[in-house]
Amino acid sequence: MTERITNTGRCLAIDTSTSAMTVAILENGHMLGEISSHAERNHSLGLLPHIQDLLARLGMKPRDLRSVAAGQGPGSYTGVRIAVSVAKTFAWSLGLDLIGVSSLEAMAIGGSVQNDYEGTGLTWVVPLMDGRRKQAFTAVYAYEGATAVTAVREPDATWHEVLPDGIRVIGAWTEQILSQASRLAPDHILFVGETAGFAAELEQFTKDFAGHVSIVPYGIEAEYIGLLANPRLARGEKADVHSFVPNYTRLPEAEANLLAGLQTKKGEQ
Repeated sequence: MTERITNTGRCLAIDTSTSAMTVAILENGHMLGEISSHAERNHSLGLLPHIQDLLARLGMKPRDLRSVAAGQGPGSYTGVRIAVSVAKTFAWSLGLDLIGVSSLEAMAIGGSVQNDYEGTGLTWVVPLMDGRRKQAFTAVYAYEGATAVTAVREPDATWHEVLPDGIRVIGAWTEQILSQASRLAPDHILFVGETAGFAAELEQFTKDFAGHVSIVPYGIEAEYIGLLANPRLARGEKADVHSFVPNYTRLPEAEANLLAGLQTKKGEQ
């Protein structure tokens, strides 16, 4: 059995990939405190005060930190950039280890904690971030046992990725999940996150899937950013401060339109 992870020190965890602005400080993978709010347009103004407030509440100084973990995306382009930029600044100025984790994966773990389903078989967790026009930033993760947190913490963890993150049209995406589920037979499928905009599609999925389906609206909590970062930090993983960038999954719309225009002009020449 793999040795348990014990000493990774104090980690500042942050995420601004959605309307949730959330910061937490963990010690050896266990949360000491957390502050979260929902005000997407104020992320650039509110993140540093949130961090300062949390440090003060815990009687800590920035120099007491050993590492900083950022939700790297995907999600809101502006939001993801804010978390990544602040994390890089802290790492560079304080000499902290820097690591990025999937915002979708953190959403999946945190959302599963809010679910009251008591089965212990194979559960699939499908995080959803609204990408507009019936599209979602999404993925599929799986675990066996009572909780996803236990599945992540245990040395022989059962938590794993089934389908990678991407931006997907929700109707085709739920059909793909059904197809995969017919082969791999999960007992329970849990949709978490920004689920409200996909109510009709999730209702149809619930009718089509033979197993149990749960739908849990949920905003990311930085505790789970830190939880995912902890085992990687313990293995000595860290990102290069200069090359660390967001995971956008797709180009921002303005850049995509610019590239499309350039390609059109090139074709006309």
